[in-house]
Amino acid sequence: MTPHSTEPARSATGHARIDDNAARWLLAGPAQLRTGPQAGGVAGSLGPDGRAAYVYPEITGYYLQWLAWRARHWGTTPEIQQSAAAAQHWLATWLRLSDPPYTRLAVHDAAPDWRNDAVFCFDVAMVLRGLGAAVAQKLLEPDREVVTGVVAQLQRLTATDGLFVACVPNHRHTELPQRWSTRRGSFLAKAAAGVIVAARTLEGIPDSLVDVAQATFDASLRWFDDAPHDDLHPMLYACEGMLSLPEHPRFASMLPLMGDAVDRMLHLSGNDGALPEAYSRSGATVGLARVDVLAQALRVGTLLGVHRPQVTPDRLALTRLRHALERHMLPEGAFRFALHDEASPLNVWATMFSDQALCLAASPRLAAAARDGDPLLV
Repeated sequence: MTPHSTEPARSATGHARIDDNAARWLLAGPAQLRTGPQAGGVAGSLGPDGRAAYVYPEITGYYLQWLAWRARHWGTTPEIQQSAAAAQHWLATWLRLSDPPYTRLAVHDAAPDWRNDAVFCFDVAMVLRGLGAAVAQKLLEPDREVVTGVVAQLQRLTATDGLFVACVPNHRHTELPQRWSTRRGSFLAKAAAGVIVAARTLEGIPDSLVDVAQATFDASLRWFDDAPHDDLHPMLYACEGMLSLPEHPRFASMLPLMGDAVDRMLHLSGNDGALPEAYSRSGATVGLARVDVLAQALRVGTLLGVHRPQVTPDRLALTRLRHALERHMLPEGAFRFALHDEASPLNVWATMFSDQALCLAASPRLAAAARDGDPLLV
């Protein structure tokens, strides 16, 4: 049964899958704009009025990846194809609006966003990765101008040392905040893996750019070992990148390092399944209990158990994460950005991450398929 059926999909026990509510919300709800100049774009967050606050190329790339993942495991439907085509159409609009392109586009009047002062490698790579996944699953025919435009931005993000930089300011004198997203780090493994995988399907990605992606991926493996992120979100991005290329020659040697990182992280989870945003230098934990981080941890922990069945992450901790996600899904299927905060906005990428995490945790068959190649992690 497809996620578009009027009846919820059923598990082996006959119970409705809780994650199917998230799939319906993502496909038929307000996550993807249906009308207006930004139609087809996918929101990052929704305001208190339930409308998109901004549309986001990175999250539109995630959405294409999520659609491809759904199509791979539950079948392609006209609704999925229409959503994918609308997303690609909006990406063409995004590229035409400005050069360099905006990182976030406000749907309504909004204060200036510093992210629009730079182009981010991660965001652009997620667009290319999503297009590649959608084309590979035959959800759409690639728009060559879109592919060419995205490739051009990634080429701008290539440094003289043959690696991607995290971002390029739009103006020479622009000063960006010092955050993990503005500096190189192992999180770029997910970006680099996305380019490598997309090049297997999409025409128009030059070999030279694939070489940069491969070099950046290899560098990210070193950074993961030598300079791990204190923030859990990018640390888990690094793991997701590595899990996307299980055929890489160093994959087996990286599994214990990923396992150690996940074990350390799971020790921080409370009885309610919540995880902090980051470690601090003093050993304490800091920041919000974020839903996207919780879902990432559940995805990565579940897949590490598939690749290392003899040394699985803490199953009890993973079960707590799963139950936390199930408890915090809203009746319509969406998730807020932060746990325990009713004022926190509905968040589209946290909902995609959570949908995928709950599916993988509930289905050993689905998780086991990750052994065969790219698991299409959103």
